[in-house]
This record gives sequence, C-alpha cells and structure tokens, in this order.
Amino acid sequence: MSKLKHVIAVATAAALSTTLVACGGSSGGGDTEKTADGAVVVDFWHSASGAAATTLEEIVNDFNNEHKGEIEVRASYQGSYEDAIAKFIASVQTSDLPALLQASDVQTAYLRDSGVATPAQELGGDYNFYNLMDVVGNYYTFDGKIYSMPFMVSQPAIYTNDTELAAAGVSHDDLSTVNGLLDAAEKIHDKTGKAGLTFHHSGWYMEQFQSMTGQYMCSPENGVDTAATEFNLTSPETEELWKRIGELYSKGAIHNPGNDGSAATGAFLADQAAIQLNSSGNYGNIVSANPNFDWSILSLPRDTDEAGAVPGGNSLWAIKEGHSKDTQQAAWEFMQYVGTDEVQKKIFDQTGYLPTTKGAGESLADLTEQQESLIAQIQNTPSNKVTAGCKTGALNSARNSYQSAMSSIANGSDSKTALDEAQQGADAEITSYNERAGK
Repeated sequence: MSKLKHVIAVATAAALSTTLVACGGSSGGGDTEKTADGAVVVDFWHSASGAAATTLEEIVNDFNNEHKGEIEVRASYQGSYEDAIAKFIASVQTSDLPALLQASDVQTAYLRDSGVATPAQELGGDYNFYNLMDVVGNYYTFDGKIYSMPFMVSQPAIYTNDTELAAAGVSHDDLSTVNGLLDAAEKIHDKTGKAGLTFHHSGWYMEQFQSMTGQYMCSPENGVDTAATEFNLTSPETEELWKRIGELYSKGAIHNPGNDGSAATGAFLADQAAIQLNSSGNYGNIVSANPNFDWSILSLPRDTDEAGAVPGGNSLWAIKEGHSKDTQQAAWEFMQYVGTDEVQKKIFDQTGYLPTTKGAGESLADLTEQQESLIAQIQNTPSNKVTAGCKTGALNSARNSYQSAMSSIANGSDSKTALDEAQQGADAEITSYNERAGK
C-alpha cells in the first residue's frame, strides 16, 4: 500500500464513524459568506487537471459572469482525487469543508454514507433528472435519490487496430462477447506474432470484466438495495475467465503493461498490441498521436442483456456540514448549471469526457466514427443493478486487493490462488468498513 493510501485508510477509519454520528442528521448551519457586492461565496474543491482543468475554469468563469452580484464560485485545485478526499476527511473534524466537492466515482458510496452532503435530488427544484443518461443517473442513485451531480463522466471501451484485425481475419462483430474478445486476442497472436490485447492493471477493469459478463462485483446485488457484505471474485465464471486470461498472458497473446496506463497505450500505438481496453477519455490521446493504421472504438463486450460498462469519472457534491441553506442553494445553482445540455456538450467537445445528459448526446454533430461509438455506448448501456457498480464505501481500499491479483496473474501466478487472496483481502476491507459505518 502506498504511503498516501495508508494515510487515507487511517484517516477514514478515524473519521468515518465520527462523520456518520456528527453529520448524518445535520441540516447544515454556519454563516453565509458574501462578497463586497453581496454575492454568496461557494468554495469549490476540485481535482481537474490538463484540458479538464481548463474547461472547468471556463465553466466557473461563465457561471460567475452570469450570476454577478448573486453567486461567486471559487474553485481551488486540491491535487488528485486521493489527495482531495484525504484533506476532506481530515477537515470533517473541524467542519472546515468546501460547499462543493468534486469526487471520483469510487468515492461515491463513502460520501453518501458519511452524511455530509445534501442529496442533489433534494435540492433539485425544477431540474430534470430524467434528462441524465440512464446509466449515469443509475450509478449515483441510492434509495431512489440521485446524490450528486454527474460532472465529467467516462466509460471504458475497446480501441482496435483495424489493420491488424484484418490481417488476422478478425471482425468487429467477433468482439461482442468476452470470450469473443479473448478468442480474437489469441487468433491475432497466432496469425501475427503480436499481442492481441492490452490493458493496464487497474481494479476498474476487474470491475468491468464482472459487468461485461453480467455479474455483480459485490453481494448482495452490488449493494444496491442492502449493504454489500462481500465481494464476488471467486465465482466459477470469474475463476474460469481469469484462468483463461492468465493463459493468454503466458502465451503472449495479452500484453502486460503492469499498472501503467500509458504503457498500454504506447503498446497499442506502436502496433505491439492490436486491441486496447481503455477509458473513453483516452480518445484524445489516440487522435493526437495520429497512428499510422486504421483504428476504431467499439462498445465493451456484453455477455448478457443485463451486462454493460459501468460509468467512471466524477461528480459534484453539495456539502451541508458547516454551510447555510443559502450557501447550499448557491452550490446547487452551479451544480444544475453544469448539468445542462450546453455545458455537457462543451465538456465533451473540449475534454473527451462523455455527456451526462440525453439532450447533449442527441445534439452533438460532426462526430467522428469513434466518437459516435462512444456516444452510442453510453446511450445504450442498460440501467440496472449490474451497471450500477459495487456500492460500498470500501471500494477504493478493496481495489488494492484485486488489482494485486491482476498483476499476479499477469506475471504467472495461479489465477485461483490470486483470486482467493483477493477475495479475502477485499472482504476484510468491506467488513471493517461496515463495522465503522454501523451497517
């Protein structure tokens, strides 16, 4: 475990139960800070960098100009998502919290359980939550309420080197199921001597393989209706899948980039691996690299009608602890602003993050074929308990266990042993979390 992750784990252990007790029933409080011209100040902690940061700054400036004298959003960069949540957890003790927090998808259940945020749907007023993409709204829904405003959303997809696929006699249709994808990787290797597939060892992909095969990541039923109590890493289907993946690593049919996403992308661009699993956000990197082969983006394989890609990315949380009703309402005004079709279209055009709203998706024009595939996937991903993802506040810490298993399998360890160890480690995290949270 990295030093930062250890700090977060310790801080969470100390703060979570306090947060739940101290904040769970709070309705806010605190003074309303205003500027000299009477605008309500909204402190906004974010973790956006690169193109996303530039776009975020433009969105904040546009909003402030439209609400001059009424609301002033003050955005401040807090480092990575892990840096920001560590600072946030530490600040819970003093109630020195921002009115708005940008948090990653993996932090969703923790923030919901903490009780420090007012559910977005309780602030909603006239906002049309039904305009959110079904799978996106589903991810952020607990007990029938959407808790945060989806901001910059992504999904994994398949990037294909069509020149290599053609040389191996593999079609796009062959990649519509997980077994089809793995068969194609093996066929490409047999025909060309190159790796057929690459993806870096992020726990996110373990979760996506579960959803691609129509399985829950945790039980019961991804924790949607009742608190999750264990992970689902040792089902016969999962064990058989990762046994096959391990065999393909050993054969060279799957390229091993380790934990480095840029190494996986590098292998794809260098014509060393014909297919890459990566985030929709990688689209811009591939375009910028201008590969010397024909390439496409395809939806993830789906083995069942319930299967599909679980969303990633981030969302905005209205923090009630330490903030007046006026401040919370001002924060909500910004949240619903970023949830408009116009702003979501801007985010897609400038960053590669996917639009969160149906209206934005329908209004996009002049798209490349690759972009059309990304939009079609998020529009057509079914909304159900499988694609809701595993709803537990232990998800971030549990990922360490199954990410380690992925690396072990890629490096030749017995897949069943690796998954058994991952199950034990992940279950220990969820048990510890549930005890602290009183679940």
